[in-house]
Amino acid sequence: MKTIKYPDGRVMEEVKKKDKVDHRKSENKTEAQRIRESMIKKNMGMNFESDVSKSCDYYREQGVASIYKRPTPIKVVKMSKEKMGRIDEAYFQEKSTTDFVGIYKGKYIDFECKETIHDEVPYHMIREQQYRHLELITSLGGIGFFLVSFKRAEEVYLIRAMIIINAEKEKYHRGFKREFFQDNGILVERSYLPPYKLLEAIEKAFPEEF
Repeated sequence: MKTIKYPDGRVMEEVKKKDKVDHRKSENKTEAQRIRESMIKKNMGMNFESDVSKSCDYYREQGVASIYKRPTPIKVVKMSKEKMGRIDEAYFQEKSTTDFVGIYKGKYIDFECKETIHDEVPYHMIREQQYRHLELITSLGGIGFFLVSFKRAEEVYLIRAMIIINAEKEKYHRGFKREFFQDNGILVERSYLPPYKLLEAIEKAFPEEF
């Protein structure tokens, strides 16, 4: 701190400005920030996908659409010798395609869910086989899209798969920012039942199909 004395007797202390700290970087975060972010990451996608599943269950119960979450493939390592049909050892294999599949108004539906605590979705967050799978689905006349949750902003966007795929091929930046989804996607409304108004968002995103 520097003291400045003026001819008229006034004294002023000059406070040195602190360098701006980027709190987005891990090394600049407080312990509380790191703990909070760790807890958010541990629960990443669980509540989001659960609410999407509940929405699909609601539509199926109403008889308007049949959309299911794909089960994660399991590789069986060891079967029980004592009890027929019991698995003693197995592990989850990496998912090869997308999260949800189904039918609505005679249209094949196929989509992948992603959630992030940041304001962008990096390219690597979507696996190569998911890009190619949804590209094939679209070329065959199906409805393929991504459902993306920005956890901190509490916003979920539905965006057509080909918009993401075409932008990914250009790779003019390191990923898809939230503004990209605001400009090119549909903001999915929340409600009590269903938790997400998914079918309404699908019809808005694919007006030519409905």
